[in-house]
Amino acid sequence: MSPLKRIPIEPGRVVVSRAGRDAKRAMVVLALDGEEHALVADGRLRMVAKPKRKKFKHLTAKPVCIDGIQEKLTKSGTLDAEIRTALELAGYGPLQRPNKEGCEIGKE
Repeated sequence: MSPLKRIPIEPGRVVVSRAGRDAKRAMVVLALDGEEHALVADGRLRMVAKPKRKKFKHLTAKPVCIDGIQEKLTKSGTLDAEIRTALELAGYGPLQRPNKEGCEIGKE
């Protein structure tokens, strides 16, 4: 039996928040901040201009690494729309919230 490999948290990696008001929200790691923190953004709630600083223990790394994000961050910067599109293409779309009871979309 092989031991489980831990997925590294690195710039460009897709992570899911495990704690806080942004729990269960997919984000992209923009940079590492020290040995225990990462700067993350999702392009909606947290923008690239003001990323969230989260501890590693509050993040779950996913096996998806967004190609091209690392290069764009170091060269010219990344737009929030690019992060949103990359997350949606990777299968981590916006959080779907259930409708209120009795409400249908498109009806008043």
